[in-house]
Amino acid sequence: MSSLAATTGRRPPLRRALLERAAAVGFLLPTVVLVLVFCYYPALRAGYTSLTRWDGFNAPEWVGLQNFVDVFADASFHQSAVNVAIWTLFGVPLAMVPSFVVAELIFRLRSERLQYFWRAVFTAPLIIPPVVSVLIWQFLYGPAGPINTLLDSLGLGSWARGWISDPQFALWALIFLGFPWVSAFNVLIFYSGLKAIPREVLEASALEGAGRLDQLLRIEVPLTFGQWKLLLVLSIIGVTQNLMVPLLLTGGGPGDATLTPVLYMYQRAITYGNYGFGMAVGTILFVVVLALSIINMRVLRTDR
Repeated sequence: MSSLAATTGRRPPLRRALLERAAAVGFLLPTVVLVLVFCYYPALRAGYTSLTRWDGFNAPEWVGLQNFVDVFADASFHQSAVNVAIWTLFGVPLAMVPSFVVAELIFRLRSERLQYFWRAVFTAPLIIPPVVSVLIWQFLYGPAGPINTLLDSLGLGSWARGWISDPQFALWALIFLGFPWVSAFNVLIFYSGLKAIPREVLEASALEGAGRLDQLLRIEVPLTFGQWKLLLVLSIIGVTQNLMVPLLLTGGGPGDATLTPVLYMYQRAITYGNYGFGMAVGTILFVVVLALSIINMRVLRTDR
């Protein structure tokens, strides 16, 4: 009897275990339902819609893969792919390297109070709505904006131009938007990675004669490789899905100079009412981003 009591004391009754599991499922169920309804269902619906011709009002007409054929045959889509490739090639490093430099400078401060102060300084811009930042840059890039005014005052008036209305400079103006390209989110991610490095490792390397540059290249960068990989994926996704900047500043123009695939999708679906065509573009973007993420996870492995 005593052994049976001891056993039942160590193990909860079956009914209690079932109730605990039921409670756990009950807490998870609302989240699962919301994810299914607002994430998975729209994605599956978009995949189906991409195989139809639908204007948003009448019954969808099944066209199979014709929307995808039309997308790949459209010169505007080709130009948008080139634009986003250029934007990714130059924009992603600009989004990551300056942020790491700032995180490194904050990490090197000896005073914890100073570190906290500068973290707060670089985090404060997060409260500014992104739309406001874009509109500020629209003012800066204007024909009579501060950039051209500064060039005129320096005797470089010949360099002044309509930065977002000139086909040769419009895309570069969007890429370099946000100078000095210090992202508060990226700074915090890099800073958290640097703080996770054991202080003993840095102190031991200093005793062995390693300078600041050696510590940076041989210890800090390799040990924050996980943060680099995470931000690389997020930056690529961010560039690929960037709709607000080209939509507000240029509308994809002049011509197709600043057209991106996601803006191309928006125009075809919302402006022209061809939702099937737009969903085909969205499906292509999903496949491309998924492939890039898988390649990143396979190639840039942190456990090597």
